[in-house]
Amino acid sequence: LLLWTVAAILVGVTGSGVVDAQSASANRWRWLNNTYWYVPNQYLLAIASNPSVGAPLPVSDQTVYYISNYKAGYFWGTTAVTYYAANSEPSSPSCLQLVGSVTPEGELHLTFTPLSSTDPQPTIGIGTMTLQGGAWTMENQMSTEPAGNLLLTHWAYMFQCSPGQPCYRSLPGVKTSIPDFLSPCLTQPPG
Repeated sequence: LLLWTVAAILVGVTGSGVVDAQSASANRWRWLNNTYWYVPNQYLLAIASNPSVGAPLPVSDQTVYYISNYKAGYFWGTTAVTYYAANSEPSSPSCLQLVGSVTPEGELHLTFTPLSSTDPQPTIGIGTMTLQGGAWTMENQMSTEPAGNLLLTHWAYMFQCSPGQPCYRSLPGVKTSIPDFLSPCLTQPPG
């Protein structure tokens, strides 16, 4: 009986420690809640391609995430994205729902679903949380068919941006504020 009691206590302690460690790991990224992410100027380059068009075309792609919620390794929110060729003006952003997961080690899986499509085909992205200059970035990559029959391929280090920073007032490439860029995609503008 004493042996069974000791074994039960050890299992209880070990199990509790594992659960606590898993909980702490899953909550490592809880600071993602209520954050904004954007593409800095040096990472705006993306490639639009289709064999029938000929050579792939360089385009600019500004993407903004507003992560409104985080829970136990999952996060979700709104994405606004626009891409445009050189010597042309950016169009109004496309709006997508973002649902992602982040492992305790920082591996990312991202799903973007269009908000205004009758046949929403999701775009899947992958990435890694990466420290740069003492700040966390999202090193992401994805390919999608955003319009017509062009494939858009993009990788970028996305940086966090907070109200009061220059990026919040004027996004690279589109020269509009984060709230204005996101406003067509949100039912309530960000604060």
